Order: sequence, then C-alpha cells, then structure tokens
Amino acid sequence: MADDSASCDLLEGAGLRPTEVRRRVLSALLSAGRPLSHRELVELLPGLDRVSIFRSLKLLKEAALLHGVQGVDGTLRFVVNPAERKGCPGGHAHFLCLECGAMTCLLDQELPRVRVPEGAEVRGKQLLVYGLCPACAAGKRAREAPARTGRPRRPKTPG
Repeated sequence: MADDSASCDLLEGAGLRPTEVRRRVLSALLSAGRPLSHRELVELLPGLDRVSIFRSLKLLKEAALLHGVQGVDGTLRFVVNPAERKGCPGGHAHFLCLECGAMTCLLDQELPRVRVPEGAEVRGKQLLVYGLCPACAAGKRAREAPARTGRPRRPKTPG
C-alpha cells in the first residue's frame, strides 16, 4: 500500500477530511499503478463495505483527485489524477483485457491530437485498446491446443 501520509496530504489539500475509507481507497489507487474498478477495490480492501468505497470514489472524483476510464465492458475504472503526479499520468492510451478485466496504462503511447470545434470545451479524452492480456492470451492458446498423445487422431464415425 502507498504511504498513508501521501493519501492524507492529498485529501487535506483537496479540502476533504481524511477518513479511514478515503485514505485506504486513495492509498490502494496510488499503490496499484493502474486503473482499478470498484469491484477490484472491494476485493483489495477487506473490512470496508462496498457502499462506503463507492461513496468515497464518487467524492474523490468530484474533488478532482481521481478520474475514470470506462472500458468497452461498461465498467468505470478509477485512477489518481495526473495533476497529483502519482498513479496514471494521463495523456496516453489504456489496454483492457476482455477476459480478466485488468486495465493497464500504455505509457509509451500518447493520445492522438484532435481538433474540436472553436469554442468547444473538452471535458475528457481517452483511447482504449482492448483484447486479451499476455497471460489470458497464453491461457487461451493452451486451452485451444490439440491434446498430444503421440497417436494420430481418428475421425469420429457416426454411430
């Protein structure tokens, strides 16, 4: 887990009371180094109820300490804002594994530049690449590989 004092400093800097739930949620996000969903946080933070975690995420997002990256699976994953220089630094694509649900930052790839209509106010941007992570892709290949028994397979006969 990240240093609890860093979480306290961020919360106090945003004008929020550093409650145990807020500190633990923020510390988990700082430690993860990748966007985490509400479900992942519930699993990582035993002893905290799901509603309290959800309320903390909502408050931290409203206080601009976090931002969300939504996957094609519809799940919103949270990460510490780039202004804090911890967690996801922003300005890059993310990869979502469709099998295990893990999202990772693709830090070496910047988002493309997009021109919006004059006078428009951009509220966010994201580029999401999705497929199977290396571990899930390897598992899929292993499951799909034909069994090797040393004997050639005989075709099934109807009967």
